[in-house]
Amino acid sequence: MELFGILFSFPAALIASLIYATLVQQISSAWPPVGRPLRVGSYFVFTGLAVELVILIILGAVDGRRLLGPAFYVGHLLIFFLGPPALANVLILQRRAPALARPWIACLPCAFFALFLVLLQYGVTEALYGIDGDNGPFSQLKGLPRRRAA
Repeated sequence: MELFGILFSFPAALIASLIYATLVQQISSAWPPVGRPLRVGSYFVFTGLAVELVILIILGAVDGRRLLGPAFYVGHLLIFFLGPPALANVLILQRRAPALARPWIACLPCAFFALFLVLLQYGVTEALYGIDGDNGPFSQLKGLPRRRAA
């Protein structure tokens, strides 16, 4: 079942990114002051992703969670959900390469970035909570008796 989730995340992200990029383009052209806060917020998301990747490479998900506590997973989820919109903001609102500022072009890198984040999400979640969510080092069900199937 996870394979279908991963497989269908790409077209879903493609459509969602196209809709979001179109909205950002429409809103930023109608109200230009909104562009700067969106870009700055996007850079914060990318900085958070870079910090998370450094932590994951050096420490791994489990030791990163031990170091930062529950904030590690909260930050991870924020980056997971805000990553593709942040990339769309940067691509649509930049002025150096106007070809990338078109929503139907910007949605493709956003979808690939979303696929990367989905795969990262699976890796981090399975490392922290186990494959079934009950046998990882931070699982809430660890040590509790299992219910038997009827």
